[in-house]
Amino acid sequence: MLEIASQIVLCLLLAALIGFIIGYLFGKSTCANDKCENTHADLHGSDDAHTAAEKTKETETVPETKPVLLTEPRGGLKDNLTRIKGIGVKIEETLNKIGVYHFDQIANWSKEDIAWIDANVAFPGRVEREQWVSQAKALAAGEETEFSKRVDAGEVSSSKQS
Repeated sequence: MLEIASQIVLCLLLAALIGFIIGYLFGKSTCANDKCENTHADLHGSDDAHTAAEKTKETETVPETKPVLLTEPRGGLKDNLTRIKGIGVKIEETLNKIGVYHFDQIANWSKEDIAWIDANVAFPGRVEREQWVSQAKALAAGEETEFSKRVDAGEVSSSKQS
């Protein structure tokens, strides 16, 4: 019985050692740039932690131009933004909170507007990746997209209001 317990403890220690080695090597391979070195220093209580955070903030460029935002939907009626592929109920709520209610607002976004949305609404890259602007242009013009047809038919669960 004691022999089995000692073998189990030995196997656990060996597994832990292998895990630490793999974690260390994986961490080294994914952390081969300067940002990771700063993060490593920050984790060990370096006095430069605050300075490193300030430098990061200084190098980030936050767009100054923002898209046209409304205080309320025109005519009291908002468009169903979930008809745009990539916008579910939660994202629609977020967009409504900042003042985006209509397809034509999204259809008219410039690169700067998209950068502002990426920086301030917390879905970086999503607007361009999921082609919100081109979908919104079609919907604003009264056209349908394959996705909007599916939403209208109730086939898209992420677009259903709860």
